[in-house]
Amino acid sequence: MREAAALTRQAEDFFSAHPGVSLLALGAGVHAESMDLSPLGMPATYLPAERNTDLVSQYLALNQFAFRGIGVPRWVLSDLYLMPGAIGLLRCPARMLKPDVRQHLGLADEDPAIGAAYYAAPSVTPGLFIGVSLLSFLPGTGAGAWVKLLTLSMLRAKRLRGVAQWDNPSVRVHSRLGPLRLVGRVPGGHEYGERTFVYESDLSDSTLVARAMARGLALEPTRRIPVTDLPALSAVLDRAEAGASLFLAPPGVEDDQVLLRED
Repeated sequence: MREAAALTRQAEDFFSAHPGVSLLALGAGVHAESMDLSPLGMPATYLPAERNTDLVSQYLALNQFAFRGIGVPRWVLSDLYLMPGAIGLLRCPARMLKPDVRQHLGLADEDPAIGAAYYAAPSVTPGLFIGVSLLSFLPGTGAGAWVKLLTLSMLRAKRLRGVAQWDNPSVRVHSRLGPLRLVGRVPGGHEYGERTFVYESDLSDSTLVARAMARGLALEPTRRIPVTDLPALSAVLDRAEAGASLFLAPPGVEDDQVLLRED
């Protein structure tokens, strides 16, 4: 209980520090009753995508703006995001966004805007979700980590498998939820396959998550590997796929080096 209370206090501190930010979930209307709309004790509003097409269009525009050539197509957003699940959103006044994002959307200061968003897809394994898309346009706020954690809490996820690149700054965000256990390579390949890996986060340990979110989790790496040393990192994934217990110690990457923990 103390650990859950610690996470609640941290979430309260985040929203107190950023007035105007609110938590939403956007998905097919049928899913509203299946969501926890009080994640970590924070109030969340569920918006049926069928009746909030302007918000859906804004999310689509931001996803495609952020990911360029591999941004989500409209049919994928409808068929594989909104129909089976829900996107967690942090909404805010447009004045809080990065200037280039605000300009791209053409919004006035007080227009409502998506400041951060996260989507994790349900899987056939009970309790396991698959991380698909993380967006954050509120620099210096920690919004990326919070929208991810709050969304996963709304989904009642116990475990998460995600995809990242060794040299991507998002690794530091993903490791805010705790150590990333290395799983291996992406099934079926990836556009950035040679520098991409699959990780798993254990969300069932509130103590670990609370400490990680507070940046208080001390886990010393046993090895540091440059993000550019793809042969060495490929060998690490070979070991993970063979069953070795390997983790990325928070913050995951530091000074362009992967922080590997071998247990």
